[in-house]
Amino acid sequence: DPEKKVFKKAQSSGFNSLGIIFYNKGDNDKALNYYSRSLKIREEIGDKKGIAATLNNFGIVYQDQGENAKAIECYTRSLKTNEEIGDKKGEANALSNIGRIYREQHDTSKAIYYQTRSLKLRESIGDKRGMAIAFSNIGSIYSDQGNKIKAMEYFIHYLKISEEIGDKNNIALALGNIGLVYKNQGLNAKALDYYSKSLKMFEEIG
Repeated sequence: DPEKKVFKKAQSSGFNSLGIIFYNKGDNDKALNYYSRSLKIREEIGDKKGIAATLNNFGIVYQDQGENAKAIECYTRSLKTNEEIGDKKGEANALSNIGRIYREQHDTSKAIYYQTRSLKLRESIGDKRGMAIAFSNIGSIYSDQGNKIKAMEYFIHYLKISEEIGDKNNIALALGNIGLVYKNQGLNAKALDYYSKSLKMFEEIG
């Protein structure tokens, strides 16, 4: 019954949205409860795009709770579902989330592997905002490692794309990141210059 399917799809979206609201309020138990209800309906009606999105939301909550194995399992299932339907943006999000967990676990090679895969997918669909975030993520991993040259290379890409799309918040963050690399090199005058630019941009956007 197509009408019933439309109703169920709307209902599952409602539950998913409630999950997000409770997650943002810090009530993870309620968030998981609503995600479960959403996922059950989405599986029932075969809404794969919805299934992938809800699995990703589960992963976010588990990651927040430090349950990394569960989070990776959810992100991996989300990744596979997105691959099945050819949703490259969804795939890139899942890969990026897996990469973030490996960065937290200080598994640098895996973190870079997943973030680079995410970046390549975003490049293939021209998702510039996503590319900017991927450059930032990879730059931060190299910065953690103390690899200043690589960190700077990725942060400059991050800055350029953010400027291209006029994303002031990310421009400010990128300037701050570049300042930090200069600070770590002991180049305090350059660091100060970038921190000042970053501060000015943050002031502009309030």
